[in-house]
Amino acid sequence: MSDFFYKHQKLFTWLLAIIFVISLIPIFVVAGFDAASGDDYNYGAASRLAFLSSGSVWAAIAAAGRTTVSIWYTWQGTWFDCFLFCLHPEVFSDSAYVIVPYIFVIMQIASFTYFSYHFIKRHFGLDGLFYLELSLIYMLFVFQLVPSQKSAFFWWVGSIHYAMPMCLALVGIVLGDKFLSSHKISDLVWLSIVAAVIGGATYPAALLLLLAVFLMWLAGFVLNKVRDKRNFLLFVPLVLELVGLAISMIAPGNAVRSASDIADGAAPTGGILSTIINSITFSVTDAATSFVGEKTFVVILFLSVIIVSFSPLKEAYKKDTENFQKTFAHPVLFILVVFLLNASIYAPRLYAGNHASSGYNNFNFWVFTLCKIAGLIYMEGFVIQWLAGKPGFRLSSILGISSQADKKGTSTGNLLLQFVVLFAIFGGIAFCGRHGVKTYTDFICLDYYLSGQASDYKEQMALQRYLMEEPGVDDVVVPEINNEQGPLMHMPIVADPSNVDNYMTRIFYGKASCRAIPRTEWMETYADKYQEFLNSKK
Repeated sequence: MSDFFYKHQKLFTWLLAIIFVISLIPIFVVAGFDAASGDDYNYGAASRLAFLSSGSVWAAIAAAGRTTVSIWYTWQGTWFDCFLFCLHPEVFSDSAYVIVPYIFVIMQIASFTYFSYHFIKRHFGLDGLFYLELSLIYMLFVFQLVPSQKSAFFWWVGSIHYAMPMCLALVGIVLGDKFLSSHKISDLVWLSIVAAVIGGATYPAALLLLLAVFLMWLAGFVLNKVRDKRNFLLFVPLVLELVGLAISMIAPGNAVRSASDIADGAAPTGGILSTIINSITFSVTDAATSFVGEKTFVVILFLSVIIVSFSPLKEAYKKDTENFQKTFAHPVLFILVVFLLNASIYAPRLYAGNHASSGYNNFNFWVFTLCKIAGLIYMEGFVIQWLAGKPGFRLSSILGISSQADKKGTSTGNLLLQFVVLFAIFGGIAFCGRHGVKTYTDFICLDYYLSGQASDYKEQMALQRYLMEEPGVDDVVVPEINNEQGPLMHMPIVADPSNVDNYMTRIFYGKASCRAIPRTEWMETYADKYQEFLNSKK
């Protein structure tokens, strides 16, 4: 079966691409209803007011810098993320927030594909379109199974804090590997930039890039006996990342946020050793319960990778046997490294008390799936070269190079039977994991759209913006909006003017106060104002 996919890889790639694009349609449909909310308002307030008063993008950027410094002192130290928080699209236009899902979908497609292209095609030498097949299969499943759609696609602050750093980390890992192989200064310069800014991003991304690049250098130094002094230049971007990370970690605001998390139930581990042990154990239980248990379709992803990888690996073995054997010569060490790398990403979360946002769960899911796939491919490569080297073992039985096999190929009946068995296995997995389907991306998006709730939300947010932007009114009363908004992030204005969500909304619009009353009551009390709103839309 793997040979069938390999021989028809163009057709298979086109089919995967079509399926993947179709799977994105519900995301892009819901994108048209996306709107800023809560933290978006808080971080973007100064930038929006600066832009409105001056019409200058640079004024908005300067305001974002001042807000970042203020947040660094009062709430958290991740300075690069915070700076970008302040510049979401609605800062510049009330209607621009709908581009947010497009930004993060495209960003993830580009970074995942770039990562796959480099390591599959350039580094390991697996030819053809296998890298693209693998990317499409991976994205098809990961986009659908991601724990939080809000922080993966739809919410600027959540996506900037987790999706964007994940993408940067993947790009940085590629740049590090490219520099180790070619020593191009341009790769080192770009890696230095990525490393410096990711030091000011979310901690798991900073840790992922730092460890991955260091491990690649270490593998070359220890296993491959590479003694090229130019490789030590790789420590320049790593030092820059550590500087950026230090600026983030010494922020006075971190203590404020930590105290808030502890008040909300966070329980710090109590030390480095305890964090390491808990990270290892929790990475296993989280994978078993949260990922495989709740996202059971991920097993189909892993089986698909095993199937489509086999023939490209066989061809790579035939093409360069000596290099292939060297590459896949350390299975135990490789599995141990990717296991510990995945576990290490939990360390910042557990050290702070396992008080994780939905975006952190996304990050853990992305790293888990990538590490699992890397391990599966590596083990396949090891098995191929190990079996081929066994005395008395027929090389043709796994490489498919016997003349008779080449002439006759796989019989149609046998191939059909293989597909039937495969679909039966996939169907069984899908049946066992059917409990999680309602949490998958397309289901949530389609349900939100087809129920009419998306249209209602768009109309209600338009009314809220109209009321919040009304000139000469400092104390704004708005109708209540349901907090349950499917895949969209929404932190609604409530009855209490002192509520934090009310505060964040009012400062974004430059108001003295705002509060919400029941929608029916508002319609009765402010019927004239509602009519004005309707007339403004004509």
